[in-house]
Amino acid sequence: MKRLLIVEFTKMEGAGNDFIVLDNRFFHFTPDELGEIAETFCSRRTGIGADGLLALEAPSTDAADFRMRYRNADGTQGTMCGNGARCIALFAHGAGVAGQRQTFDTDAGVYQAEIGPSRNSVRLWMPKPLPKLGTNAISVTLQSGLRLELHQLWTGTEHVVTFVDDLEGVDVESIGREIRLLPQFEPNGTNVNFAQLSRAGAGVPAIRARTYEKGVESETLACGTGAVAIAIASVSQRSLPEKTLGVQMRGGVLTVGLTTAAGEISELYLEGEARQVFRGTFELK
Repeated sequence: MKRLLIVEFTKMEGAGNDFIVLDNRFFHFTPDELGEIAETFCSRRTGIGADGLLALEAPSTDAADFRMRYRNADGTQGTMCGNGARCIALFAHGAGVAGQRQTFDTDAGVYQAEIGPSRNSVRLWMPKPLPKLGTNAISVTLQSGLRLELHQLWTGTEHVVTFVDDLEGVDVESIGREIRLLPQFEPNGTNVNFAQLSRAGAGVPAIRARTYEKGVESETLACGTGAVAIAIASVSQRSLPEKTLGVQMRGGVLTVGLTTAAGEISELYLEGEARQVFRGTFELK
């Protein structure tokens, strides 16, 4: 009789983006097996429930403390997840794998993170080469006749940003799904961000946003790489001042630090809260 494998996991979240986190240094699941686990256990009704799966692995370079591997909720490969990266940085620190300041590999490059003094705030620096300040603008007409201007960016994964006047009135699920599947974004598709600039005073986020995430195929409470894309588009297309921008998403506020030199981005980081929700085990046949 074949014995069941008992797999320990940690459930984590950052600004409402939630993840199943595995220490794959011990289990040695292959990328395909990680995809199968994600597809099975990220289900909200029949599994643990999560936007994606994070696996901590041994580093592939001497310069890194560890490697992060990411799978979307549908089991497909995700090159990068900003909130996931902040969560796994906190996980690695708690496991003694890395210190407060750490370096790790991903499928989108080598990232650096820093755990804040309170341990619940994590800053993630984007690796160089950094994305351009300008964005690639695309005009699309949807089946409903709605015309939108989409600003296309790469912030570790594919994103488009569109600015709207009434964020709460947007049908994120249907419009986001239609844009995500447009032929001009094949073969990988794109994440779709809807952003509204805020007439905010001191201490109030400059931008409110909602995101439809590919791989989850639904709106999520937050998206880290999406917040970065939104901040870049807001500075380059809507003339918001650079430096630090607050992006209010449904799961919380993410801060994007953005500085430029000679028209190019010289520093770019994502910061926000991350926390462990609970730990548990599941069985694999």
